[in-house]
Amino acid sequence: EEQPSRSLRPFLQALKEAGGVKKCPDAQGNKRFLDLLDSSFPELELYRRGRIQTSPGVEEVGNSPTEYYRTVGAIVALLACYSSAHNEEFGLECVSAGHRGPMSLDQAPGKFINMGNKKSEYYHFCENFAKHVATEADWWGMMIFLVIHDVGKSDEFRKVVNDTLPPHQRTHDHDKALSNALKNEELKKQLLPSVMNLSRAQQESISAGFATNFQLPQLGQGEIACINFRGLLELERQHLVNGTLHFYFYHSIFDIAGASCSEKFVFPLALAPVYVGFTSAMDNLIMKLLEDPHIDERTLYFNFLYTNFQKSYPDYEKDFSTLCKSIVFCHETGLATLRVLAMTRNAYKNPAKVTELLLGDIQQLVQELAGSPVGPQIMLYYGPDLLRMGLGEDLSDLSGENMMHALEALAHLYRKARKTLALARSGDYQYQLNVAPLVTVIKKAGSDWKGGRQLREMVAGASIKNNDLNTEGIVELA
Repeated sequence: EEQPSRSLRPFLQALKEAGGVKKCPDAQGNKRFLDLLDSSFPELELYRRGRIQTSPGVEEVGNSPTEYYRTVGAIVALLACYSSAHNEEFGLECVSAGHRGPMSLDQAPGKFINMGNKKSEYYHFCENFAKHVATEADWWGMMIFLVIHDVGKSDEFRKVVNDTLPPHQRTHDHDKALSNALKNEELKKQLLPSVMNLSRAQQESISAGFATNFQLPQLGQGEIACINFRGLLELERQHLVNGTLHFYFYHSIFDIAGASCSEKFVFPLALAPVYVGFTSAMDNLIMKLLEDPHIDERTLYFNFLYTNFQKSYPDYEKDFSTLCKSIVFCHETGLATLRVLAMTRNAYKNPAKVTELLLGDIQQLVQELAGSPVGPQIMLYYGPDLLRMGLGEDLSDLSGENMMHALEALAHLYRKARKTLALARSGDYQYQLNVAPLVTVIKKAGSDWKGGRQLREMVAGASIKNNDLNTEGIVELA
């Protein structure tokens, strides 16, 4: 059943012939490469036809090419890895060189986090990835993975998929929509012809990965809801060891590398926090899954966040570990504490105060963060930015007052979202609330932002608008 091997080499060659990132960074100069992609993968047309959802509650104007170029960027990130795995210098140049503003090799913060200044770490990343792609057919399978990974953002795609499902199974979650299509042979033939041309084993691998609906980038900063782990825990053990989960996690890394790509600059950007940080997180998580196949979602979340907590707060960790002798504390206030601190990138300096506040009068917030509410579990999309930036400059916060106001703001936001979900069709899913509009206000305020108190005041005046399926919402300000 194995299909004839296809190769990434012609795509890499077309990219090289255009001159590379320094000479020719835009779409026009790489037209032959883009034409080759378009003619090889019909799914790419979905990214620039009709309305495209870019994040929960946000859609581009009709026929916008934004997601198309982001997907092209992810593909180029894979081709760069392929080039580097074959001992070529072209790959690293693709993801690091050229005029990239503050992220350029000679600018700040680019000179510190652009992988072009961390060559050994980048090549180590490529070597590790190459261990999971033993054949040219494996590389091709990963290419298809990236081609289709965000097609669920297309309104057209989701409508076709949702029309085949009963009302209670319909969703605007782009990963779930893709997962539903991958499980349906007729939909695959209609919408995903490139997948149909893969071997049966590769098709099953891609389908199993998207069926987890897991969001690796949001894990380390405590952003995802506990229920997001469920798909991982239900994954058959064979997929933990045969590369399936690795491919799914690696696709997130390539996806983020391509996030800044546009018609004017089609080349992705490799940053150390993503290429090094997420790889470490991925390996850590897979190791924990293999160590205890029967672990529950709260324990898995707690154990994962605890690793960085120990490094960041060695003094408080002694007292915290004593509290952790209670499994009730671990699964509720303890997990909530770790998530709040992770949302600040463990930069908040008074961790004991976080626990103290969560043990106080905001138990509803603890239930939300610990995944024990009645109803859908709520994920605050951009929640870490909201809390970290919302706290302002006072991260020492000796009195704890700054954090008190910030946590009350989060609690209020959860209450507002919970009211919109009172008639939700079930409680067995993750609802995503996009709080980016609040983050934008904080950014615009700059040094004039007054910290947690102002965050609480801003949230008090906010409202929430949900989609028609009550699976996603966005904060609105008057």
